[in-house]
Amino acid sequence: MANRLGIDTGGTFCDFVLLDEQGSIRRAKVPSTPSDPSVAIREGLRQLGLDEAPDQATVGTTIATNAVIERRGPRVIYVGNEDFTDVPFIGRLDKERLYDLHWKKPRPLLSRGDCLGVSGRIGHHGDEIDGVGPAALEKLEADLAELVAKDQGDVVIAICLLFSYLNPEHEREVAETVRRLLPDAAVSVSHEVSPVWREYERASTTIADAFVKPVVGEYVERVGEALGVENWNLLASNGGFLRSTAAESRPAQLLLSGLAGGVTGARHFAHAAGFDSVFTLDMGGTSCDIGLIQDGVEQYEPEFDVAFGIPATVPCVSVQTIGAGGGSIAWIDKGGMLRVGPRSAGAEPGPVAYGRGGLDPTITDANLVLGRLSPEYFLGGAMKLDLEAALAAYESLGDQLGMEARQAALATLMIADEEMANAVRLVAVDYGLDPREFALVAFGGAGPLQARSVAARLGITTILVPPAPGLCSAFGSLIAPPRVDRVRTYYANSETLDPDEFIAAVAQLADEAVAELSRSVDTEGAELESFASLRYLGQNFELEVEIVGGSAGSWDALLESFAVEHERQYGFSLPGEPVEVVNLRATVRKPQATDDATSFPDEDVPNESRRVWLGPGEASDVKVYRRSQLAPDEELEGPLIIEETDSTTIAFAGDRVRVDESGVLVLTIPGER
Repeated sequence: MANRLGIDTGGTFCDFVLLDEQGSIRRAKVPSTPSDPSVAIREGLRQLGLDEAPDQATVGTTIATNAVIERRGPRVIYVGNEDFTDVPFIGRLDKERLYDLHWKKPRPLLSRGDCLGVSGRIGHHGDEIDGVGPAALEKLEADLAELVAKDQGDVVIAICLLFSYLNPEHEREVAETVRRLLPDAAVSVSHEVSPVWREYERASTTIADAFVKPVVGEYVERVGEALGVENWNLLASNGGFLRSTAAESRPAQLLLSGLAGGVTGARHFAHAAGFDSVFTLDMGGTSCDIGLIQDGVEQYEPEFDVAFGIPATVPCVSVQTIGAGGGSIAWIDKGGMLRVGPRSAGAEPGPVAYGRGGLDPTITDANLVLGRLSPEYFLGGAMKLDLEAALAAYESLGDQLGMEARQAALATLMIADEEMANAVRLVAVDYGLDPREFALVAFGGAGPLQARSVAARLGITTILVPPAPGLCSAFGSLIAPPRVDRVRTYYANSETLDPDEFIAAVAQLADEAVAELSRSVDTEGAELESFASLRYLGQNFELEVEIVGGSAGSWDALLESFAVEHERQYGFSLPGEPVEVVNLRATVRKPQATDDATSFPDEDVPNESRRVWLGPGEASDVKVYRRSQLAPDEELEGPLIIEETDSTTIAFAGDRVRVDESGVLVLTIPGER
């Protein structure tokens, strides 16, 4: 068995899970180093005792996401069709906050003066209406040279022409001209990045791809040096992995990299405990990410917003993110109301209790003040927390609210819990689901601390806590399969569609996906799935439905599946109405072996009791267990706290906690669904 390493570089901590040659699991957790992520990776490898480079390493990272959100990147020059250079600025007519009269539309990742147009036109059937021609390319070259000369800083080029997903010849001609003039500049071309219709979303994705190319390239180089290997893996937004060499050329695939690993790990542990339909709650130091798994399959989306107004048409694991993490700051708004997040203390300086200069009270500080966290056993005792400093911070906040410190701390947690519950409700409503029919998988360093209160607000009665929950995302990176998603626009109307041509197009796309995967791994044993995005004639947006079978009869079955899914999500279907096909997607992945990969070693530390505030009123003595002391099938009754190196789980009075044979904690809240 080879050494396999999974890494998750979060905003506060960097997590490591190593499956060694003997099949044993080793782990490490170190503070993140945002200024240079390779520093944290080197320290993690040192703590793992890994003297040699791992045989396989997969890293989940927020490097691309953060670059877009923080707008930390190079100057982007956009090349579009003549008279269509304003596409990135027109965008869509929607608002992030509907009733905010002072809301300002976010600007794209470039300046209006850095947009160039080129003549020539491809029609909506893919036919050439007007060629680009040498004169147009010479003018483009001159205009581009003039723009570049205005600023000597780094520059990248994004090219997006109309209907290039049907006929990419004009984009290829333009790209060749640009590369000849600027051989050292990164160039992103829309038919390679996102060959799907809707020019604004395609342009936005191409611009984002170009924007993050330099920072991803630098990250790949530094992390590769830290790992001691040239070709390693990066977790992609779709939950699979990309070779680092491929990720440098297609960085848009990494825009949700840091979130996908947690859902993958949660699915593994939920299935091991006998649960295949769950919501996932990944609460780390900076944010909380909500995912959905139905019938053992992660939910996917064909596109997502990296930030509001910056859509990316890249297949991704469906995740709803809010600014509620252990480092989220409690503050008072201008109206005197207590708010929590989205601003976070992050890893530097971190919560007040870290003693690194943080001054603002956070969720972590609140849990410490209420006795839910141990000041001596944080990170298994590797890091001591300053209770007095956290208490002083909440005394200051409480004075402003007219309440004592622990009341302010409890109010902070109640607000954060309600925000997380609302995020789960949003996901449930989007898919037409009732949360009470699902279990909740809680992980991340802070997830098991808040999960019980969040679940109670949703009517969820079963909570699953994986082994080493703080490392679940890193474990997801470890077991992530090599995966390729190929998406292409294929427009057809059910009244004129030829089923044989449709199936042939599906098969061709599938062959391309398999061929792409074969360039990285042996595809024997790989799993192939095909999907179509459908809508009723006159609708603006689509539903993605799996295509079952490879014959002309599959079209009729697809229409039936679409009607069922439309009924489930929207409450109605329209039998007999024309249906349009918009996009096709082919997915091929090769699952990795994960036999017995559920057991994490932990320190043997005696159990104890301590004073804890679980709600309003006086504190009570609560039994504190070490997870390493709990045997399979052992059952406990709350109130109780279960501590382990990387996280803490809380159960209230009347709750029951069982240790599943898989090692997963199954917490049951009394009451009927």
